[in-house]
Amino acid sequence: MGKSGIHKFKVEKVCQIGVVVKDLDKVVQAWSNLFGFGPWTFVDAGAVRAASVFVGPIQFELMQLVEGQSLEGNPLEKEAKLYRKYLEAWGDGVHHIAFGVEDVKAEAAKLSAQGATVLTQEPNGQWAYIESSGPGSVIFELLPLSTYEAIKEKGLPAFVEEYLRILNKGANQVTK
Repeated sequence: MGKSGIHKFKVEKVCQIGVVVKDLDKVVQAWSNLFGFGPWTFVDAGAVRAASVFVGPIQFELMQLVEGQSLEGNPLEKEAKLYRKYLEAWGDGVHHIAFGVEDVKAEAAKLSAQGATVLTQEPNGQWAYIESSGPGSVIFELLPLSTYEAIKEKGLPAFVEEYLRILNKGANQVTK
């Protein structure tokens, strides 16, 4: 706790680097050739296509908005709108860095009390995008450690399929 009695967030695990891109296939090919990344896993979630690769314990997640797909009613609507805003302002680039936490809702509330801006937060606590605000402002994602482990274990497509099924049923969490 800080002097004011507010919990000071301490990063325990960096687990993901999220990059928004205009052409997912070109970036996957370029990174595979340049860095030897692979194997990649891919998922299509309506308005968002994603590709994922682990490099050691870090997941690189590439996200591309799908042209002509409506965001309205899409379970990933809030996130897709953030990706669009980022692409329009900056083009391809690092969108967020994800920290693994035990409790997304609790940590998001604590960070908000310390001055960070909650950009979007999934009601079931599966993730939150937080802008650090102030000097060096960056978007960070809070991701449950259990979700990170599920992605590592099952792969991104199986995890997203399960997550979307749970969202549609209104369940509270993704289970392993």
